[in-house]
Amino acid sequence: MNLSRIIFLLTAMLFFYSVSQAQTIAYTGAGIIVGDGSFINNGVLIVDQEGTIQACGPIEEVDVQADEVVDLSGKFIMPGIINTHGHVGDVKGIEPGHYSAENIKDQLKLYAYYGVTTVVSLGGDRQAAVPLRDVNYKGTPEGARLYIAGGIVNASTPAEARKQVDANIDMGVDFIKIRVDDNLGNSQKMTSAVYEAVIDQAHHHDKMLAAHMFYLDDSKSLLKAGADYLAHSIRDKEVDGEFIQMIKTTDVCYCPTLTRDLSTFIYETKAFFFEDPFFLEAYDASIVQPLLSEESQERVKNSKSAQTYKEALKVALKNLKTLSDAGVPIAFGTDSGVATRFQGYFEHVEMNLMAEAGMAPSTIIKSATGDAAQCMGIDHVGILSQGKEADFLVLQQNPHSDIRAMRSIEQVFVKGVSVR
Repeated sequence: MNLSRIIFLLTAMLFFYSVSQAQTIAYTGAGIIVGDGSFINNGVLIVDQEGTIQACGPIEEVDVQADEVVDLSGKFIMPGIINTHGHVGDVKGIEPGHYSAENIKDQLKLYAYYGVTTVVSLGGDRQAAVPLRDVNYKGTPEGARLYIAGGIVNASTPAEARKQVDANIDMGVDFIKIRVDDNLGNSQKMTSAVYEAVIDQAHHHDKMLAAHMFYLDDSKSLLKAGADYLAHSIRDKEVDGEFIQMIKTTDVCYCPTLTRDLSTFIYETKAFFFEDPFFLEAYDASIVQPLLSEESQERVKNSKSAQTYKEALKVALKNLKTLSDAGVPIAFGTDSGVATRFQGYFEHVEMNLMAEAGMAPSTIIKSATGDAAQCMGIDHVGILSQGKEADFLVLQQNPHSDIRAMRSIEQVFVKGVSVR
């Protein structure tokens, strides 16, 4: 028998052995946060060998037929966190300019470590991201699932804008992203004629248009033009009744990204999380050393933009509470993955800020699971129900009682496979 034949037979044997080891697993006894706002006491979650949820419900209502039963009594299960606004692949440590497939992989694993099982990367994505995004459909991710927006469309004419959209479509993106902002008066803002062309071209290709914005008036104009997703908070003034009516009528989701503004001024002193064991589990203390220098901290203290964003965050918090109370769909997102916005950890800081704004833990969790999935059209995750893919967390404490219990992560599963 020749060597190639031996290799073929061994490969076949290993394949059939791995298939025979695949099992349907029932996770029983836990409190289950479903992702749609409901909670199940003493529940059961059954996951098949393909990583698909077969059943989820109260133990007395589910016929438990599984190859293996895992008792999670006293613990809590919830869907994996979905970050609808991150950036993946460019930063290493706190330094930008390191975009590569390997860096993307590392960062998706980092997100997953902190319980983030899906990331929508809204801009800066390159061709190297496409195969890693495709794993969502062709295999089992080793870390968080990835969706991409490609290059941020930044054209100055409608014709050029359409070309940039088409280039992103050729790359195979999931979303289109624009910036309608003057960076506190320091740059030229995209005109309405240009962003209307981008929105029209995105819709021609059946893609959602995500808009970076800052001002209330721009947000209203973007909604009128057909934008599908507001990718930051309104921070120049409090939202009014007209805006609330517009965003509810258009059914557009609003993504707060509170930690985006926090990151602009938090380093004027030693950030509170630099000695947090939960931060240091995944981030080496040496990474943040440049942010501890007196020169660096003085630069932030004296930065006009940093201090402006500090005040803007207060407006953002107030607007988030107003919109959430009004029933506007809130899509959880952080803008993490830019330098000094620490992936995975900042998602937990974001939840704490949402609680500070006055949102209930259950509402925050729904924003980061079922609502986030619905807002982005990612319908196979976000809620623990039959037919969905099994992206879920096992927690030691109940985050419905205290959002800080989100830190008590014990296990993280993506498509039924442990990734932590």
